[in-house]
Amino acid sequence: MRFEIIMNMPVRGNDAQPPALIHRIIIEYPCSDLVEFLNETIDDDFIIVEEFYPGKFSKEYESHGLVALNRRYIGKIKQWERK
Repeated sequence: MRFEIIMNMPVRGNDAQPPALIHRIIIEYPCSDLVEFLNETIDDDFIIVEEFYPGKFSKEYESHGLVALNRRYIGKIKQWERK
């Protein structure tokens, strides 16, 4: 299942002055719903997820591999409906 996650941390490569203090990522995790994903994040400080970014030549999101996500910086999680 895919989720949009808002992280409370600076955005890398952002030219904004002052720098933006939130980071938005799209992830995929093998679970059936938001509650199940939330329960997974409660047990450990880090959870391994697959990260997605918009493609360079299309609007389709492409995998950028696995990443360890630190739950301590998560500010918001919602189910991601787009492809």
